[in-house]
Amino acid sequence: MKRFRTVQAKLFMVYACLIMLIIIIFVTSFYLYVSRALEQKASESIHQLSLNISDKFDTELRNMDAIAERIITSDSLRTYFFENADNPAKELYNRRNISNTLFSITGYPFQFYQIHIYGLNGKYIEFGKNFDVSRLSPDTIQNKDWIHATLVQDGRRTVIPPRKDDWDPNTTILSVGRAFTEVLGEPMDNIVEIQQDYSVFENIINRSIAIPGEKPPYSTKVYVYDRNGILIYPLSQGLPRVVTPWNEISKLTNSSGILAPAYLPTFQDASKQPAEMAAYSRSDFSGLTVLLVESEAALLQPVQIFRNQIILVGVAALLLTMILTYYVSKGLTTPLKAIRKSINSLSLQTLHPKKMMDAPSHLNELEELKSAFVQMCERLEESLHETVEARSQEIKARMLALQAQMNPHFLYNTLTIISIKADNNNQQEIVKMCSDLSGMMRYIAVEESAPVTIAQEMDYTGKYLDLMKSRHSDQFTCSIDIPVNMSHVRVPRLIIQPIVENCFKHAFNQRPPWHIHIDGKINDNGWEMIISDNGIGFDEEVLANIHAKIDHPDRTIADDDPHIGLLNIFHRLKLLYNDLAVFQLSNTEKGAKVRIGGPWPEEN
Repeated sequence: MKRFRTVQAKLFMVYACLIMLIIIIFVTSFYLYVSRALEQKASESIHQLSLNISDKFDTELRNMDAIAERIITSDSLRTYFFENADNPAKELYNRRNISNTLFSITGYPFQFYQIHIYGLNGKYIEFGKNFDVSRLSPDTIQNKDWIHATLVQDGRRTVIPPRKDDWDPNTTILSVGRAFTEVLGEPMDNIVEIQQDYSVFENIINRSIAIPGEKPPYSTKVYVYDRNGILIYPLSQGLPRVVTPWNEISKLTNSSGILAPAYLPTFQDASKQPAEMAAYSRSDFSGLTVLLVESEAALLQPVQIFRNQIILVGVAALLLTMILTYYVSKGLTTPLKAIRKSINSLSLQTLHPKKMMDAPSHLNELEELKSAFVQMCERLEESLHETVEARSQEIKARMLALQAQMNPHFLYNTLTIISIKADNNNQQEIVKMCSDLSGMMRYIAVEESAPVTIAQEMDYTGKYLDLMKSRHSDQFTCSIDIPVNMSHVRVPRLIIQPIVENCFKHAFNQRPPWHIHIDGKINDNGWEMIISDNGIGFDEEVLANIHAKIDHPDRTIADDDPHIGLLNIFHRLKLLYNDLAVFQLSNTEKGAKVRIGGPWPEEN
């Protein structure tokens, strides 16, 4: 486990992971980009293919419909069709004229399979592959379903779904029919049907979707529906409408479009059903809807093959890079290990490193690093001495400044009270006040920062309280409860009186009586003192500000900081006791509380 924490192992892992991440991001981004672009192009391609198939169907059906229109508008053909021959010669004459007229209308070669002209009275003409003019039973004609569907259109074009030829069951046909009448305005009772071999339409589709070099079945599936949703193509599969997207296509109002896989229904088990996209085209002329469905897997197969190739190349590049990274990292760590060994031997007493053994390295940067490290240690040794000396002088200066700090208003008020008492001949009180004031000034005038005893601190604090009693008379009381065995505990100078002074400056902004309680305790962890009052307590914002500064003791305190007194107490406790120092500010139900303390001195 330790070997994985070395510089060599970390360099190796970082470079390996970085290259792996780059390869994964590149392959993923490329695959997503190309797959989306290919999917878009493929969807546009099958959409265009559906339009082409629809146009070719329309072209074929238009030709068939044009023949039907020319037949029912041909006066000579109508004359021969509706004329009743009264003798065989006349009938033969009409038969020849009908054949010649149909030839002149359709031309040669025939662009259709067969033409049938029916009269509901039984007259029947067949032209194309076979030619015949005969009579059928009216029931035989009227029993055909497509006859009624054509008559209902009242002369309009009708695309008749594929069916077996009525006269040749081996041939499947798709036809266009129109109804017509002998006299304009009478009921439509005659039909012309232009038939085309169904294989013509199958060939249109097969040629359109064929891919060079690929054998049927093709990946693209084609479905053709008429206006009523009857499946025109394919016939051999006999698929019902519910297994194709016809229900979704029939609801769309656009004549053509593309359906993404998310909008297509799932007809079988979702885990086995491949994602598909569809494109459709609906013809206004014939009413036929051409629907193409393509598997997404088939579309993206080239991208997936390329993706796999990229992954293999990436893995090979990754392995090669890992090998190179291993040897490069190994070469880098040789001089670094020498530096690390020197760092481990450093201490405050021996900052100057031992002489390093020359490592066989051809990397100038690392040689420069070794030299810079030696020079850094030399400068660090000099700077450390300078910093320690400067820090010591700074702490001493701040301590002396704090000791010299006395509130001018306190002096003015004390001297004013002394003057008033002198005017009233209170000599003993004046003597006591002057003695207390001189004792306080003598205490803070000592030019040293050595710790003092709690007894000395409390004596200084007591003089301050006596002077404040002379000013405020009976407005406040102070109770002190300190065990005798705490008297000799050494603490930083001026850590109790500034807290008591803060009570008068900030806490007692309310009507008296005021009360201050100083409580000393000794426990297993050391000593502590709690100074509490019955004032207004700390403002929450001020408390948060002080705590923020306490949490960052390395920040410099400005000389005009309003909380410099409390912060100085904290810093001096911290300097003397390190992490064992106790300094807490809090509010109580009746005022504020400051808790200070430290470890029990070893000499006690």
